[in-house]
Formats: sequence, C-alpha cells, structure tokens
Amino acid sequence: MPAASPSTTTPVFTFLLAPFHYDYMVTALWTSALIGGVCGLLSGFVTLKGWSLMGDALSHAVVPGVAIAYLLGLPFAVGAFTSGLLAAGAMAFVKMKTPVREDAVIGIVFTAFFALGLLLISLFPSRVDLKGIIFGNILGIATGDVVQVVIVSAVCLLVLALKWRDLMLFCFDPNQARALGLRVGALHVMLLLLLSATAVAALQAVGAMLVVAMLVTPGATAYLLTDRFSVMLRIGAALGALTSFFGAYLSYFLDGATGGCIVSLQTLVFVAALLFAPKHGVFASRRTLRRARAQEAAVP
Repeated sequence: MPAASPSTTTPVFTFLLAPFHYDYMVTALWTSALIGGVCGLLSGFVTLKGWSLMGDALSHAVVPGVAIAYLLGLPFAVGAFTSGLLAAGAMAFVKMKTPVREDAVIGIVFTAFFALGLLLISLFPSRVDLKGIIFGNILGIATGDVVQVVIVSAVCLLVLALKWRDLMLFCFDPNQARALGLRVGALHVMLLLLLSATAVAALQAVGAMLVVAMLVTPGATAYLLTDRFSVMLRIGAALGALTSFFGAYLSYFLDGATGGCIVSLQTLVFVAALLFAPKHGVFASRRTLRRARAQEAAVP
C-alpha cells in the first residue's frame, strides 16, 4: 500500500495539533486533566458512601466564599474553601442537633449558602466574576490559580494515598470501622475536607454548576465496570483525567464551554458503560436473564 503523501497528511496533523500551539490551551489541558484525575479518584469514595448530594451541596456552598474573596481581593480558593468548611460544619451541626433526615439537612444548608452567594453577586455585580463562578474559566486561569490547583490536588492525592483503606472501610461500613478502632468522626471530617478542597479545584474548570458531575460521574462509571474497589479507584481516576483532557481539547474545535464539553464527554462514557459493561451493563443483564430463562425452560 503506498504511503500517503505529505501534502495530505500534514494539514490534518497541523489541524489536530493546533491547540498545542497556544500556551493558554496547554495550561488548560494539563490542569483539566489534573483536576479530573483527582475528582475521579475521590468520586469512588463519594459513590461508595452515597454522598452524591453532598458533592452537589459543597459545589454550590462555595459560591458565597468565592464572591466574598472577589470583593476583598483575596485568592478565590481561600474564600471557597472556607465557605465549604462552614457549610460542612453547618450540615454536621444540624444533623447532630435535630432529628431531620440527612438529605433534608444537606438540601437546606446548600441552598441557603448558594442563595447567599447569588445575593452577594446581585448586590455587587461589577466586582464579582459571575460567569467565572458559575461556568468556570479554565481557559483564562491565572498563574496563581494554577499554583493553587496544583497544591490542592497534591494534598488530596497524598491524603488519599495514605488513608484510602481507612476511608474505604468508613464509606463501606462505619460500624465495622469503629469496631476496629478507627476514628470514624475524624474520617468523616477528612472526607468532607477532601470534598471541599476538590470542589474548589474543580470550580476553575467547570464552574459551580457542574462540579458535582466531576465528583460523581467517573466513580459511577467505574462502579459499572468492576467489583473491586481498588480497581474502581484507578478506573475512576483514569476516566476523570482522560475525559477532562479531551473535553478541554474538543472545546477548542467546538468553540464551546470547556466545562460543558468535559461533563458531556463524561456522560457519554457513562452511558456507554451503562449499556455495554461486561457484567452490570444493560445488554449483559439481558443476556444473563435470557440464559436463566433458557435453563429454567430446559428443566423438566
């Protein structure tokens, strides 16, 4: 088979490599991959614990902190992380002091914080970057914000590397963890801190509205693909990093919102896993059901 001529191959490669010719795109690509990998790793614990609503709560609860940080001229990560901690503390306090169900407590607290953030934004519209908070701004991320994202990601990865077994047991069975002598309360707070910090990091990439997708979708996808938690963590981290990288890459050609491209790609991967997963997919379940019915019919 004759080799393709340079005149036909060069324009294609030039077109595909165009995003790498711009420094802001290169920064957005590797930063998105880093954030996506951390979110994907943490999403395994969120899925196992059943804290999807908690991830949604923290992603919205950081909005007032970001707004206040903008008003005071502070790094947005400081305000967002502080706001996330206050929200998590408020949820824990209300849950301990009242008989209200946890899902109701989460809904009340995060909507209150989100409403406060929107109020601050409406009162000072010219001094707060509303679009950056809600939709993210990974393409215009500043050098200082990149450093913050790297530090937050490194700390989260270090903590998960050291404590992932304890966190796994806490998420799977808190009573068993307590019986083995683990400090369940400290693990609870640690997981909330990791969620808050990761939500702050992901805020730059996809904004407050879509952070929950990055904290849930990779783990839910990995859950369909394996029954081993350690493998689930690796798959979730890989899916988070790859979909974030290619989502940012595709946003250059589509001229669309980077966060929307990332989350849409993650959703497509989840749908593919839902349909074609070898054990828990829709088609695999149907095949298993047909075999069971055939075996029942064969029995006299």
